[in-house]
Amino acid sequence: MNKGEFIKQVQTLTQLPTKEATEDAVSIIFSLLSHRLTPQEAKDVADQLPQDMKNLWNSDTWITNFLTLSRQWQLKYRKKEELYSLIGNEITRRQLPLGAEELALAVFHVLKTQISVGESEDIAAQLPEDIEQVWFAA
Repeated sequence: MNKGEFIKQVQTLTQLPTKEATEDAVSIIFSLLSHRLTPQEAKDVADQLPQDMKNLWNSDTWITNFLTLSRQWQLKYRKKEELYSLIGNEITRRQLPLGAEELALAVFHVLKTQISVGESEDIAAQLPEDIEQVWFAA
């Protein structure tokens, strides 16, 4: 599946109005997830994605700005409420018409179709328990 197909699947699940809005939404989740994982695990996920998806997965623009503004050095949300708050803030800033949980579930679901079961389990192992449950439910 290429980036266009990935975005289309997420758009179908979320009912976002445009491809551009959907790609923005996916970039939120990819940034938050890829920077929650160890660098090696994030690289392992990227290695299983097509090149055009790797660029989206590895995009550091949003997260770098966030970490600089919040004066943090590492992104380590510990509860799903913290994750949903981070997603919700970006959704509001970008004026996207959907909820944080809905977006997380949609992107997690489609991402899991792109990676191996073992890689999915590796991701889950690095997530806090309640976010791991969301990952498996997606």
